[in-house]
Amino acid sequence: MQSKSHAFTQRRWLILATVLTGSLVGTLSNSMVNLAMPSMVEHYNVDLSMGVWVVTIYVLLFSTLMPFFGKLGDMFGYKRLYLFSMIGLVLASVACALAPSIGWLIFFRALAGIFNAPTLPSIMAIIAEVFPAEERGGALGFWATVNGAGHGFGPVITGVLLASFSWQSVFWFNALLTLAGVGMIALFVPADFKRTSRHFDLFGAFTLTTAMIMVMFNLSQGLQNVYSRQVIGTLWLVCGSLFAVFLVSQTRIKQPFVDLKLFRNLGYAVVTFVSSTQLFCLFGMQLLLPLFLLKVQGRPPENAGLLIAPLAISLAVISPLAGRLSDKVGSRLTCLLGMGLVALGGVALSFWTAQTTTLIIMLVLTLIGIGMGMTQSPTANAVTLVIGKEQLGVALGIFNMLRFVSGSLGATIFGAILSRGGAVDGNVAAFRLDFYIFAAVAAAAALLALKMPAAPKRVVAQRMGAKASMAGD
Repeated sequence: MQSKSHAFTQRRWLILATVLTGSLVGTLSNSMVNLAMPSMVEHYNVDLSMGVWVVTIYVLLFSTLMPFFGKLGDMFGYKRLYLFSMIGLVLASVACALAPSIGWLIFFRALAGIFNAPTLPSIMAIIAEVFPAEERGGALGFWATVNGAGHGFGPVITGVLLASFSWQSVFWFNALLTLAGVGMIALFVPADFKRTSRHFDLFGAFTLTTAMIMVMFNLSQGLQNVYSRQVIGTLWLVCGSLFAVFLVSQTRIKQPFVDLKLFRNLGYAVVTFVSSTQLFCLFGMQLLLPLFLLKVQGRPPENAGLLIAPLAISLAVISPLAGRLSDKVGSRLTCLLGMGLVALGGVALSFWTAQTTTLIIMLVLTLIGIGMGMTQSPTANAVTLVIGKEQLGVALGIFNMLRFVSGSLGATIFGAILSRGGAVDGNVAAFRLDFYIFAAVAAAAALLALKMPAAPKRVVAQRMGAKASMAGD
């Protein structure tokens, strides 16, 4: 096992570039489809409310199924799971391009979400396996950069494709990119070893996954008023009951799906919270910014899109630098500074008006992007260091699931305030309340970051061992 891990590290940067194709594909699958959705709605001649499910069902399933596939990765090895995932994404993307109706398109997007669910736990686990602890932050920084690039350039690529081809070209593009990723993974990623026995708590996996799907569904439907309050209340009651059943079952099973002692790990709990608040703020901003620029300032869509770019660009540029910094000083300092900058940017947002200049907007968004970049990769680094390898798959799955649930919660809360405050008519007060909440949540995360591990003991021990070995030589 020692020699195999050593062989992994010899090609670690090539392996990193290879596995990040899956991260790019997953991000593009979301950001590109958003812009293409109006064309899909027009093609199938359906309402926008039906077309929204093309986006929603994808996020709903890939975010809630990550713990399930994380556990399978622990049992069967991550290369196998990753290849299965990417091959499935190729087939799902081709099926989406050929979908004969909106119903079939939604179904195939659901399959794409399921097949995308294993990618993020697999990527983070493979990085944790092939990179020594003192380099892991830098590697995860490049992961964050790829995510930022996918969010930033996805709409640009879609615009180019739609200018020359139909909306189906978006899915053909993703299929070809994913197919290239399959070949690279098969060639360059070594087969990894299994970490746990093949016992699988199917009941625990089912109750947790179903409960989280209901949470995401309830959040995504909360603004559309499709269902009565009685129906929504019943759905939340069922959701709460499933959680209760899940928690009780996990205390009575010898090998549970989730070892609840995981949440007694203060480092894991704090890192998960800080990372979740970062995504809460990011998803909220992705909703707030376009509406503010379009409705309050009356800017044309193409101008608004360019103004939002500094946030994604600065996040992508800073993330690898912050990851390397966290390798040296730990994630506590980077996350404290990062979420502090995000909170400061939120305060600046509260002063925005219809007359706020382009320069100020770009400066504030750059500041927020830098803060988020200083948080995203260091928290991803920290979570791999505070959890043992035997729990890594499920722990990473839950970590990422809670991040995306928090992101959806941010978009839902901010959207509800805008909807009730008349934001569609350009009411600045509704936006200002959201900006206050944004700043308060970021400030709370910055304060809690003080409880993060400064430098995990395992990293310190490895560094001391390496120094002792060099001295011996």
